[in-house]
Amino acid sequence: MKKKKFILFPLLTLLLSSCLFDTDDEGLSSWLSDQGMPSSYKVQTVTVNNLKPVSAKAYSDTLTKNGWSRGVFGAASGMSYDIVYDFALDSANVETIKSADSAKSFLLVYLVDLFYQSKLMPDGVLPFEEDLDLKVSWTLSDAMSESECYNLKSITDSVWFHELDSWKPKKSADTTFSVTVADTSSMLTIEMPNALVEDIRKHPGYRRLQLRISAPEASHVYRIYGPSHEKYYPVFRMVPFEKDSDGEVGYRYEPMRVAVLYSNHEACSECLVLHGGTYDSLIVELPAKPILKALSDFYGDEFPYTVGDKNDVRQAVVMAQVTFFRDDAGGESELGLPIEVQVSTYLDSAEAVVRRSEDYKLDKERIYNSGHPNVVFYDGDSLTLQVTNGMREFVNKASDGRNFRMLMRLGNSILGIRDSSHYYDYVTADDTVHVFFPNNIDYSRYDFTSIKSKAASLKLWLASKRGEE
Repeated sequence: MKKKKFILFPLLTLLLSSCLFDTDDEGLSSWLSDQGMPSSYKVQTVTVNNLKPVSAKAYSDTLTKNGWSRGVFGAASGMSYDIVYDFALDSANVETIKSADSAKSFLLVYLVDLFYQSKLMPDGVLPFEEDLDLKVSWTLSDAMSESECYNLKSITDSVWFHELDSWKPKKSADTTFSVTVADTSSMLTIEMPNALVEDIRKHPGYRRLQLRISAPEASHVYRIYGPSHEKYYPVFRMVPFEKDSDGEVGYRYEPMRVAVLYSNHEACSECLVLHGGTYDSLIVELPAKPILKALSDFYGDEFPYTVGDKNDVRQAVVMAQVTFFRDDAGGESELGLPIEVQVSTYLDSAEAVVRRSEDYKLDKERIYNSGHPNVVFYDGDSLTLQVTNGMREFVNKASDGRNFRMLMRLGNSILGIRDSSHYYDYVTADDTVHVFFPNNIDYSRYDFTSIKSKAASLKLWLASKRGEE
């Protein structure tokens, strides 16, 4: 067969309506015709079953994160989160603390009220209470000059994060902190161990204090505001006590910078586990051979072409969906809401491989009847992800021997699991309707290991022109 070239509109899939999935081939062909496509174009579907991944690997994200706006500490779902503050201590205040009969120190942090006081919080999440076994560790610098202390503020986050990778505290102490979080909670007052106070009292002068709070045995992750908040910023307090004083006079320090350190405690290195609240990623590679064979069998001719520019342009993928088996039993979720699985695929661009997020096009009838198909922690045993952009690239350039690769991550919790009118917050006459749980994602855990042993399926919607058709 002689190869015939033609051009499909490059923005075709950006204009697809939500009725695309549920129409038959004739209906979809009519839709393409309405968009100005030639009548010789056909719309057909091809399904490829029993797709076993060539490879599947999970990548853990434990990079240090900036806590300037918000941070977390505690533990959840196989991960723990430590928070580190960097303070510059004034010489005169430290001298006063040293000369006092005794002193105390506190760390004041504020819970994210937009999360804990949200009217959308699912029933049963709050209130909760626990005794937190905290480990407080710190590094107190040698004496500094005033200018040296002032210049600490110019340290960039990236430099500090790099230092924290190998930072070993000079001292540490354990303490227990009882906490109750209800929908009206806001401030947590964490009393610092006496060993820290005495360490500061022994070393007068300008000082740099790096303070790390760890709670690896906690039952929850605590979401707290960072220094950028105009009202609820964290504060380190030192209060001197004299024999005849009630100790009301004290000193307050706002951190120069804040970091959150992530630790992954998963025991199985071969398991495909992703965590919400991080950028953990799962890369799945599907084999080319069964996909190309299914296309060849379907069209009854050679696929793909291997001459000319090596781009098989007889058809364009206007929609592609991969469906995996899923089992929620091994997952953990704090909020108990369905969680979206975000997907991106790999494309060629200027002779380099790039990864781009896939747009999610709503299938209104399916969502109305059974909910969004691209979620975990919900009814059913399948996960369906749209991979249109990546599959179009794969089909057009499969002659170079490539396999199909996609990347998955845990995204936001979905409130409107059967809401298909929008995929973003919208305003009604009475209220704002939230599609996703706002402000914070769920610090969850999901095990996708079954992807390696359970076959997937691929469904393609193709608009094509072949031969003289």
